[in-house]
Amino acid sequence: MADRTVTEAAFDYAGVVGRARQEVGVVVAYCRGNLPFQAAAVSPTLTVGRDSSADLAVDDAGVSRAHVRFENRGSQVHVTDLGSRNGTWVNGDRVGAQGVLAPVGSVVRIGKTLLVVAADVSPYRMRRARSFPDIVGGASLDDARVVIDTIAATKTPVLILGDTGTGKEVVAKALHDASGRAGQFVALNCAAVPHELVDAELFGHTRGAFSGAVGSRAGLFRTADRGTLFLDEIGELPANVQAKLLRVLETEEVRALGEDRVVNVDVRVVAATNRDVDAMVEDADFRGDLLHRLSGLRIILPALSERIEDLPALALHFLRDIAMSPSIPAFERLMLHAWPGNVRELRNVMRAASEVARRSGHQEIEPSDIGVVIGATTARVGQANQESELSLRVTRALTEVNGSVPDAAQRLGMSRSVLYETLRRLRIDPKSFRTR
Repeated sequence: MADRTVTEAAFDYAGVVGRARQEVGVVVAYCRGNLPFQAAAVSPTLTVGRDSSADLAVDDAGVSRAHVRFENRGSQVHVTDLGSRNGTWVNGDRVGAQGVLAPVGSVVRIGKTLLVVAADVSPYRMRRARSFPDIVGGASLDDARVVIDTIAATKTPVLILGDTGTGKEVVAKALHDASGRAGQFVALNCAAVPHELVDAELFGHTRGAFSGAVGSRAGLFRTADRGTLFLDEIGELPANVQAKLLRVLETEEVRALGEDRVVNVDVRVVAATNRDVDAMVEDADFRGDLLHRLSGLRIILPALSERIEDLPALALHFLRDIAMSPSIPAFERLMLHAWPGNVRELRNVMRAASEVARRSGHQEIEPSDIGVVIGATTARVGQANQESELSLRVTRALTEVNGSVPDAAQRLGMSRSVLYETLRRLRIDPKSFRTR
């Protein structure tokens, strides 16, 4: 039960930043020449157009005065084109006279504007988080920004959770840059170092301390003195190194392999993993006391497919040193991709696609240029439907048990740790289901 306390405390912190009841709506992900991240709820309807009389007005000459109407249908919205001259597209298909149902995560194109159907637009009404240059995106990253802004100047350890490629090191570096710490930012991917060498890599060694140690090494803790040590893939640490790391965190003393003396270090540790460390503790694969020590606060980074409205801003960020940007159909193609490799995959695709476009003589990156790089891949739309159904199941269970996460987990047949991760991903606050 003690290990579970960390998870609950981390989730409660996210709630401090001001979660209102969820409001299905749309987010303006891109409008030519502008990245406004405007958002509006569909409650129960929403009209979008160029005219100021529209519920959501967009500055796009290709959009009609009253272009499209959205109607709230619970976990999805119904999209109706209002006789616009350029038409409305949902997930790449033109909307017919009868309209079409669009689940959460759908991409709606009108003129040169791209909208995303969002499960909750309420965070966009309370944008109070400080911005950080390399943390690119809208309200989906506000919790991370608030944590950084709140505790950057302290030595509080931080655990960053998220899938591979979601930008964990970027967030760790932003935390260091905002801290004012005089030392270096030093990073280690624990999965990339052979188990037998991790100890020496972190804590250092003397010459001859082990076979192959032809020289001495200070170790990353000493290198990061007065700075920040970022330990990526912390779940891969071998058991003996976990024990030694815990002692260093408790005593702030490092002893290198082959040395008798200890050295005091002033290091802020930021750890990250794509694994379920709470489940690893339950399975005795990771030390619970070390997890407590590392989890001063937690930052949860969503997958790119869960914040697809951020993609245009991210794509342009990766192209900032290249005099080229995607066309609107190319943006649409990118936003419908599943992105299993997350933001890292997007960065690589944008760099490669820009080169393909240049060699093809294109002024903009076109869908064909992107197709050369990513090929015929599975679209994200089916995943959006699955997420919508999962959200409906979770909210129904929480409603039935008055917001009790343990009871909801039992009803859903999930472990508590899995349900907490699901709640974070879907941006659902269980407290909002409790009767006053």
